[in-house]
Amino acid sequence: MRKLSLENPKIIDILNHQVIHMDQGITYTPEYLATRKMSNYPSRTAQIIRSVYLGELDASEYGAEMVFSPILSGQGERWQNFGEKPEGYLLSVMLGRELFYNKGQKKEELDALKAQIDKNNGYLEKSSTDVEAWKEALPINADSKTGLLLDEATFTYAKRSREKIGEFLQAKGITVSEFGPYFTGFDLLASGFINEGIETVKALITMWEEKGIRKIITLCGQSHYLFTGLLKYLDLDTEIEFISILDLAEGMNVEKAYIYGGSYFTRYAKKATVLNNLLVNTEETPLSSHPEFLPEVEGDKKKNIVGIWTPPLCAEYHTAGTSEMLKETIYTQSLATIEETSFKKLVVCDPFAWKALRAHNYPEEKMVYFADILY
Repeated sequence: MRKLSLENPKIIDILNHQVIHMDQGITYTPEYLATRKMSNYPSRTAQIIRSVYLGELDASEYGAEMVFSPILSGQGERWQNFGEKPEGYLLSVMLGRELFYNKGQKKEELDALKAQIDKNNGYLEKSSTDVEAWKEALPINADSKTGLLLDEATFTYAKRSREKIGEFLQAKGITVSEFGPYFTGFDLLASGFINEGIETVKALITMWEEKGIRKIITLCGQSHYLFTGLLKYLDLDTEIEFISILDLAEGMNVEKAYIYGGSYFTRYAKKATVLNNLLVNTEETPLSSHPEFLPEVEGDKKKNIVGIWTPPLCAEYHTAGTSEMLKETIYTQSLATIEETSFKKLVVCDPFAWKALRAHNYPEEKMVYFADILY
């Protein structure tokens, strides 16, 4: 029996911990800020999941809306205030979504997601033309023991960065024998298809190990966190070393920038300090007018200090069963908060956020994808 299973009686400990103590980060929970409903408060969602799990409540349509509303940004949850591991609420919601789906809720939306993944061998269709373009851009060496985890979101949404990524790897003297693109299974895990998600992750690890890969370079926060943080909760392990492209960089070529680190880089993978060190002001003056917990500075290189409190622009995975209106409101409110800071360039460190900004016609001249400016 796997640890993360509804059949494992020990999961009640995970659910209890999220319920017993009320969160103190309510004013930072993006779902609550978007709706002003206490039902979008993390501990309320966890209460519903636990009550249905214990048989105290039926899995209602109303309860399903609560369980599928979180975009899993890690923002406004217990760990931000109490120093806990950020996985607690994430694991609770994953289990809750599996529970509600098994009881007949959100079946249409989740079945559609599963069908799309089965059809495309991943959520996104990956054209052979784009695969060849990435192959030409990257330093490929069949004998290399290093692989590149080109996740399908980066492959599709940030494909204009492929040449810059290739140039960066070449400048570091790095060649790769494998690059993908890969569907990592995170969309399945986040939607409650836990068994299928685990099998997808396991298959990737087995494939890399059989090919003798010893190091994997990751390109986004979600995939890095999946293989360096979430893996142990999936009863999986590997001796492969996963290295974020951020950890290979020495800096960023940009001025007067606002760094949007993204949820998985900053809150889950804990790369806020790394991001701050990639762009250091020659002189820096703290500004007293910044919003609470969102330090704004006057400097030549950057205008903000990256931390765990920056509001999320979007979910950093492909959602199913989450209200489009809710996601739109979260985007609008978060962008408005970010734009309270005066900056010249918005450095976007996540492919899903990059997609969201482009979909909303955010001015191209005001933003840059982080992989394009690493050195």
